[in-house]
Amino acid sequence: MGGSAFSSGSNPLFTPRMSPRVYQHVLSTCHAKLRELFIVVATPIEGPAKKDHGDIDILVALEKIAAFPSSGACSTSLSPPTEDPLKVAAFLLGAERSIREQPNAINLAIPWPNDLPQEGTSSDVPRYIQVDLHLCNSVEHLQWMLLKQAHGDLWNILGSTIRPYGLTVDEVGLYIRIPEIENLNKKQSKVLLSSDPTEILSFLGLKYDSTQWERPFASVEELMEYAATCRLFWVRPEQDDSATEADGGDFDRSKLKANDRRRMKGRAAFRKWYDEFIPACREAGRFTTPISTRDTVREDAFEQFPGTRQVYANRLLEWRKEQQRHTLWRGVIKASIPEWQEGEEEHNKRHLRSLAASSLKKIVMQDDYSLGVRPPSTLRDPDGFYNEDKVREFVVDNWRRVGEAAWEESQKKYAKRLAEQGDKRTS
Repeated sequence: MGGSAFSSGSNPLFTPRMSPRVYQHVLSTCHAKLRELFIVVATPIEGPAKKDHGDIDILVALEKIAAFPSSGACSTSLSPPTEDPLKVAAFLLGAERSIREQPNAINLAIPWPNDLPQEGTSSDVPRYIQVDLHLCNSVEHLQWMLLKQAHGDLWNILGSTIRPYGLTVDEVGLYIRIPEIENLNKKQSKVLLSSDPTEILSFLGLKYDSTQWERPFASVEELMEYAATCRLFWVRPEQDDSATEADGGDFDRSKLKANDRRRMKGRAAFRKWYDEFIPACREAGRFTTPISTRDTVREDAFEQFPGTRQVYANRLLEWRKEQQRHTLWRGVIKASIPEWQEGEEEHNKRHLRSLAASSLKKIVMQDDYSLGVRPPSTLRDPDGFYNEDKVREFVVDNWRRVGEAAWEESQKKYAKRLAEQGDKRTS
């Protein structure tokens, strides 16, 4: 986005910003051509009061040739049905260059139409227009992407508002994060709540009963007023430099996440939200009472999105079990085998303990009883967690027996290998 994909590199292209007239003309032309290939073609609602445009964003879904294979929906002048649909789209739009870093998205550079004005530059300078094309895997996904990319900086503002409450939006939908996991594995901590625009707006307390999602807001101020109707937005009555994101509300700008710091530099509306709108709300005493906490938002999510409570609980349970497995080996099994004592045979020092440790790991953590040794009772509770005291007791009582059995087994395998090698040499 922004029209800068082709402006650098060894052979850059000139992709100047477009006036609203140029933008609307090229947008309409691209939509008409792409409808020859796709059933659904759409562009997100633009940000408020835009004076010019850096690129054109288009979302497409449902290839006609796939939906109606016998209808001749795709012209024979185009590539065959097995062709990559985004390559076909690039050909149809007359793209002279493309950049493709993801399988379902492509940046295209198409020539500036000859019949449209080229304000501010000589007519002999080649101009191009950047078209960012995204192929959605379903109409539902396209609907969510239209919402996520609508109104310019709106979702950057909303994202910073809902993040302290454990909520995150991405290209798929709205998630709730598991606090015990998020600092160690952000991806695994996310539990999908919904990809349905209506459900998500309703959950966040944002209205959609008028024209909020039909056309651009008249001004940046109107957009920010709408963002402030999110039920999770609040402003601290006084600036608190000790506050962090985890506390919710606005907080010291120096504590912003790296992504938000980048947005502060490059996104004017996002910067205005922090620099002007929030201070003005504080001065006027608006939105100064928080109505939710992270815990209450989590419960609200479980109520509004049935089934997510169990998914959340299962994810956290499996994470805790996996974390225990990481520490059980070194912290319990290996640590419970006595250290080598002076006077013991070198053979015991080097081999018996290491064989015992690796074999006990298989017995305890993989239920491998091939050595004929097994715990007298289960070492795990009904949820699958290890009783570390019982594991420790089993290791202390059985490490020598297991080590000797493993040593005997290794000697048998060694003798067998020697015999096999001897047979090969003889033959």
